[in-house]
Amino acid sequence: MSDNVSLQSQINSLDIEIRDAEENIKKYQDLRDSLVSQKQAYIQQLHQRRVSRTNTSLPGKGGIDYMSANFEWTHELKTRMAKIFGIENFRLCQQGVCNANMDGRDIVCVMPTGGGKSLTYQLPALLTPGCTLVISPLISLIQDQIMHLQEVGVEAAMVTGAVSKQETDRIYARLTSATSSSADGRQYKEIKLLYVTPEKISKSKLFKSKLNKLYEAGRLARIVIDEAHCVSQLGHDFRPDYQQLAILRQLFPSVPILALSATCPPKVLEDLLKTLRMKAVVDGRCAPPEGTIYFTSSLYRKNLHYKVVAKPSSAQAVIKAMADYILSKHLKESGIIYCLSQKDSMTVAKDLYEASGYKIKTGVYHAGIPDADKETLHRRWRNGEIQVVCATIAFGLGIDKGDVRFVLHHSMSKSVEGFYQESGRAGRDGKDSDCVLYYRPQDASRLSGIACEEKEGPSKLFDMLRFVHDLKQCRKIQFANYFSMSSHVSLSSWATEGEDALKRCGHCDNCLRDPQNVESKDVTLEAWQILRVAEEIKKGRGLETLAKLSDFVRGAGGGGFQVKGAGSKRKGKGKATEKTGLDIEDIAGGKVNLSKENTERLLVELLLSKDLQQEYKINAYATNVYNKSGRKSNAGKKANTSAIKVADKPPRTSNSKRKKAVPSSDCETDEDEEEDLLHSPNVLDSPSSDPVILDSETEDSWAFSFRESQPPRKKPRRSNVSASSSAKKAPDSDDDVICLLSD
Repeated sequence: MSDNVSLQSQINSLDIEIRDAEENIKKYQDLRDSLVSQKQAYIQQLHQRRVSRTNTSLPGKGGIDYMSANFEWTHELKTRMAKIFGIENFRLCQQGVCNANMDGRDIVCVMPTGGGKSLTYQLPALLTPGCTLVISPLISLIQDQIMHLQEVGVEAAMVTGAVSKQETDRIYARLTSATSSSADGRQYKEIKLLYVTPEKISKSKLFKSKLNKLYEAGRLARIVIDEAHCVSQLGHDFRPDYQQLAILRQLFPSVPILALSATCPPKVLEDLLKTLRMKAVVDGRCAPPEGTIYFTSSLYRKNLHYKVVAKPSSAQAVIKAMADYILSKHLKESGIIYCLSQKDSMTVAKDLYEASGYKIKTGVYHAGIPDADKETLHRRWRNGEIQVVCATIAFGLGIDKGDVRFVLHHSMSKSVEGFYQESGRAGRDGKDSDCVLYYRPQDASRLSGIACEEKEGPSKLFDMLRFVHDLKQCRKIQFANYFSMSSHVSLSSWATEGEDALKRCGHCDNCLRDPQNVESKDVTLEAWQILRVAEEIKKGRGLETLAKLSDFVRGAGGGGFQVKGAGSKRKGKGKATEKTGLDIEDIAGGKVNLSKENTERLLVELLLSKDLQQEYKINAYATNVYNKSGRKSNAGKKANTSAIKVADKPPRTSNSKRKKAVPSSDCETDEDEEEDLLHSPNVLDSPSSDPVILDSETEDSWAFSFRESQPPRKKPRRSNVSASSSAKKAPDSDDDVICLLSD
């Protein structure tokens, strides 16, 4: 009994000691946190006091004008910029961002792709004590930045999955040496710029512990978040790991943050500020002491010449068209070809090399390429050993190569934002460059199967389809209207200073197309026929892809359509569907008398106007996309008249400055609803006097507009669409191509 009492007494004594120890631990932890916060506050005050010693305030306003050239560090900034980066003058808002950086402010900077965002943090990092942490979404981008910085003698490093454990340990040792007096007795050069992916922040406790030591030593100078729109689910490139970056403000509250993006509309900006725990934005030209400094510059780049061309029906024809285009327009000049899938990028690279007679040296880049091979590709492309990189959207964000003279899209982008970003990899040196997109209607179906898995994916894809189908409105104005309407970006943010955002550029394909070469024809009947057939297929529980529906309404494909075969007991392929017939003569008064390509383009237009709608079916390999009668369809009522406009093929001369039309191809999926504001009027609902234009493979454009109501003819008497020489097919084209033009 006495032994038990003795043991209990010892336990009680230990409990008292444990409580005392815990109290001491908490006391010292609180003291430590207080001392660290006090130290960081003093460091922050040192940055802020520099502003008071400079003549940068605006008279009568009291705010700081960060665009001023009167800061105490201005001379040193310009000297380092010229000596290290070979740049004599700042562009756009670069100077303001650099000044706010030097002053230790939180910053959001929105600049166009190729606007020079990297300089805004790389240059201040060289003049600021400590290490600048740069978070970037792609290893390819990080590798490109590291190569460029190391070439000019800047101490830069990266900690990613592409780096060996031995190299990572060496980098960690360098970081540790910056926080102590050479604990291992060796001297290391301080890392000025450290690049990581967001996954490293969210998943590596070891890495965060290294950052914490830098922070405690006052050597974590700044946190830079590149492609910051990825933080927001409203952005077009949302990445979940970006949302985990909120922990950085919690761990390092006094370290300033710079968020960079090329596309950051108000809703995305609001989400970004909330996620990263940054204060409300203030104007960088008249900034109060508190708040996040906001800089933006014109998104329009007048040196980029946009063009949408029809895509030939065969893969070989596309490759030949691309090879001919590159050899004739961009011989020995660097370029990028964006493809939809990893397989496509490899196929296009191989076939383009062969089709060019081995004159175009190509390389492949996609997410499945080993990191070492990616780095080698980067180096060879930058050095000119490879002329064209055939890549998925995994390649390109922030690629630091100024002399990219052309960006071709083998397949259409999934969104206008994506197309703007990807095409913006061209012409970063300010010189004229081409952005050519190859398109055919079947691209819409394949891309729909991908876009349906993303938030707002289908509506963004439809906006992109409206962009490519519009062969009348200036591409510059299309971009301006899109960003203004869908992203609430002001038109003044799109235009260059002193330039009207809605003034035609004069050098895109739509501006170069002669509006006089236009002739009206009637295609309302064909639209009515398609909708009647679609309605009957829907009643029969039918399933048809865009290509199959196009064949069916033209009388091809055996006169039958697929229906859900709920009672079928067949096994294997095709067990879920069965085929049934439909009398097109009885339903629609006869088959649609248009070419396959024209019919497919008309089908896409009916999707955009919501007279047709898509239905998705997921199997083990992909998401199949089918078309059926839409909720707005009114095929049983009177059809409206419509007009087709046919434009002459532009002259093709070898010495013409105007680029000749590029025939297109097929091969393509990797990874990369708002009120209709620009789409054509409903075929059967609202009359309109505005023409909607459809295009051919050789830039012959067909437009139709819907006017006064007319009953459909059961036995159509065809207008002679090919009667005019301007309506004839191109010699290298199997079909005329319809492509809608919206006002």
